[in-house]
Amino acid sequence: MKKKGIFILTLLMMILFSVNSFADSIDSASNYFAFKENVNITEDVSGDIYSAGREVNVENSVVGDTIAAGEIINIKSKEIRGNVRCAAQTLNIDSKNIKNITCAGQNIDIGKNTTAKAIYLAGQNINFKGNCEGFYATGQTIIINGKVDGNLRVSCDELIIADNGDITGEIEVYSPKEPIVNSKVSMNDIKYVKTEKSADQNNIKAFVGFSTLISIIASLIIGFVIYILFKKLFISSDELLVKEPLPIVLGGMASFILLPIVSLLLFITIIGLPLGMLSLLLYFIIVYLSPVIMGIILGRLILKNKNPYLQVLAGIIVVRLLSLLPIIGTFVWVVSSMLVLGFIVYGFYQSIKYKENRI
Repeated sequence: MKKKGIFILTLLMMILFSVNSFADSIDSASNYFAFKENVNITEDVSGDIYSAGREVNVENSVVGDTIAAGEIINIKSKEIRGNVRCAAQTLNIDSKNIKNITCAGQNIDIGKNTTAKAIYLAGQNINFKGNCEGFYATGQTIIINGKVDGNLRVSCDELIIADNGDITGEIEVYSPKEPIVNSKVSMNDIKYVKTEKSADQNNIKAFVGFSTLISIIASLIIGFVIYILFKKLFISSDELLVKEPLPIVLGGMASFILLPIVSLLLFITIIGLPLGMLSLLLYFIIVYLSPVIMGIILGRLILKNKNPYLQVLAGIIVVRLLSLLPIIGTFVWVVSSMLVLGFIVYGFYQSIKYKENRI
């Protein structure tokens, strides 16, 4: 499990480093964007933070949400008034006034200065020393050494309620062995359900949640980079989908079916082999990125006259969440692929037509 987690993080880092040259840091509409190897945010941010890198450090106050991915993430600002949503191998949070914390990682440490409403965690080793109104987690070893002024529900191999651990609400524990508790808590206070799950099964569950969160955050990062690079094309594509839906849909359906067939036919000839390989590679890249691109277009259509980065964020999250659903996810991916290919084919046709008219 550790090797798989490290592999996913390594893959994400490769993606981040590849876009580092053109997505270093962007500050727009009070939101802070930073994508590079080492990110150090030492100034107050009046909007949201969107960041990724090998190491991400947030030291000052944040009015909005903090969304980050990396190998190591340290959030030790004075306060964060919005939500914290992160994925990392090592995650340290020690900030006040957080709304909700939703995070996944191998090692997660919630410091004693942390105050939050609800906390949702998936990780291997989780150590909670802060104060929250609800705690929900899955992992291998979970240590509660802070105050939960509400309900606690965990699924793990081992739960330890340490000396400073205090839970005022209901306690639900799903584990192969009984939790270790302090003098403030007795087993009579705990709804304990003994499970037969092994450590590997718990790790698989945590890993699935971790990899899903990583994939969504990676989609957001790629989406922001694509939008920044091709902003003008997205502005025109919004109007095209409304004004010219039929040629885009028909062109997308045709290219979705015919392009791989034509590419494979090119493999037959020696001259056409390189072109066939290139076209097939481009086809799969477009299909893979299509939910992200479609999310940008959808967000711009639904949230007109809103902050463009909010449009991108909302659109990508909606499409990516739908793409994760059984059956519906396949349909969303296919439709997204067809529409994106339709935009490309229609745009290519319009550029040729424009050149002919000029001649």
